This record gives sequence, C-alpha cells and structure tokens, in this order.
Amino acid sequence: MNDLLDLSEPISPDLDEEPATPPPFESVKWRVKVGEQVYGPYPRSRLLDFLKEGRVAAHTLLACGQDKDFHRADKHPQLRWDFSAPRKRRFGEPRLDPGEGEHPICNYFIAGKVVSSLAAFEKALSECGRMARISGDMWVLRSPMTVQQVRNKLSAVSRTHEAFVVVNATRDRLAWHNIGVENDVALRDVWDSDEVQ
Repeated sequence: MNDLLDLSEPISPDLDEEPATPPPFESVKWRVKVGEQVYGPYPRSRLLDFLKEGRVAAHTLLACGQDKDFHRADKHPQLRWDFSAPRKRRFGEPRLDPGEGEHPICNYFIAGKVVSSLAAFEKALSECGRMARISGDMWVLRSPMTVQQVRNKLSAVSRTHEAFVVVNATRDRLAWHNIGVENDVALRDVWDSDEVQ
C-alpha cells in the first residue's frame, strides 16, 4: 500500500550543517518521506497530530532532527507510538459505527484546484466509485471507500501545486491534500469547533 499523506510542499533542507549545540527537545523537527519526496520539517506536535489521525502509519518513513537516515515509524529509535492500539480520530475517521459490520456506501463532495492532471484525477476518482463532475473543480462521488482511501487515491495523481478537500457527506468526515499550513489550521478550527459564531 502506498503511504500517502496530506502534507504541504516538500522541502530539501541543508542537512550537511551540524548544529553547534543540540537543540532543545521541543525544537527538534521531523521529516516524512513518501516515495522520493521529503516533507517537513514538522514540530513534534504536528507529528503527533499526524499519528493520531492515522496519516503517519507504521510503515511511514521518518527522520528526526539532523538525521540523514529515514526509518519506519514503528522502528524509529526516537519515536514511541503504539501502532496496534485504537486511536481516537476526528478527521476522516474510518471506524465503523456501533452495529455496522462493514463500511457503508457513502456520498462524497470533492473540491479543489486541479490544473495539470485533470484527466488522471478524474480517472482516479472514477476508480473509487460512481462519480460526476458538477462544475469547475467540483465533483460528487458515491463509494464504499473511506474518506482516507479516497484522499490517498487522489493524492497519488496530484501534483505538488494542486490541492483538494474531500467531504464525506454521509458520515460527516473530512480529508484534504496540500492545502497549506494556515488553511490546515483554519480548517481544523472551524470543522471541530463547538461554536458557530
């Protein structure tokens, strides 16, 4: 299975420079490798968000601080995370509701900025289930896949400058790809807020 994440633009940090003194614990940054692409650096708190949401899985490759070597998340010497334990998730939660034996067929709304790979994007979307383009860069989909599975399928054909949001209208779930840090924070703030004003 391909390990795709919803992360911002890749970076290529200068790893040849050694810090004069080791950085404090909170300032240590993490990098994530998907295929040949490196994302980050992310602070520890953001990595924990990715772990809680399931975006970083046991097989995800991680590097910490100035390390040049990437290790599987479940084998990383600096990471202590129980990948076998159930996790509470708010975004795109794939768990079944009480009494369900399998994932239900769900209705999805997808919106985004897709420029160079529209045909590939729509082909991937049609492989998820029954779909229709409704206007511009907006689609509807009916699929038995989870919101993460739909996001991962679409992320695989998206370019670094393209972004999208997937809304599971049936299950009130949300997933996104490449929307940027500020939009990520704003989206989380609104989606899970108890306030409506």
